[in-house]
Amino acid sequence: MNNLIRYVPIALIAGYFLYANFSGPSSSDDELDLTQVLDVTVETIYAFEENNPQLVASGEGDNENAALVRFSEDLMVNYNAATPAIYKERITVAPQQDASLIAFVDADANGNFDSGEEALYMIEVDGENSRVIATSRNGAVSDSRFSGSGLLTGMLIGSMLSRQRASGANPASKKTQTSKQAARSRAGSGSHSRGK
Repeated sequence: MNNLIRYVPIALIAGYFLYANFSGPSSSDDELDLTQVLDVTVETIYAFEENNPQLVASGEGDNENAALVRFSEDLMVNYNAATPAIYKERITVAPQQDASLIAFVDADANGNFDSGEEALYMIEVDGENSRVIATSRNGAVSDSRFSGSGLLTGMLIGSMLSRQRASGANPASKKTQTSKQAARSRAGSGSHSRGK
């Protein structure tokens, strides 16, 4: 009986510790695989250049909005065709004024990111550091390097960069971080994990 009284509190404390650290809301259901998102995005940039030489030859490439819209359409097709699936529902991609691309679940199927619709992640281009940046809805940031060596890729990236400068966006300042790190930085002092 004495052993039972001695070990029950220890078992309860150990059980609580295991429960608190390993159960709770599963972030894997809510988290997106940003590495997969970036892989599909970079592959789409290269394929876009290879498959759309007519944008440069026809002069349509002068219209930066047309190239960005066509690129976002290709990206949407590739996100939805990815295996394994990036998200459980159909993803829509919409270009924004600052040349970022928002991937979201389009509840009303109008192709526009409206209030009340679920944003999944944002894609930005950092021309200074030659990288594509993906930011999840949870604040996780991941990046992938690319070489925009082709004429069309250069035009598309240049168009996106000029739109970013015009809107004041600065993706070069983004650092990679997990969603936990983003939550801690939003919380302030980090007192949630260490105490005071």
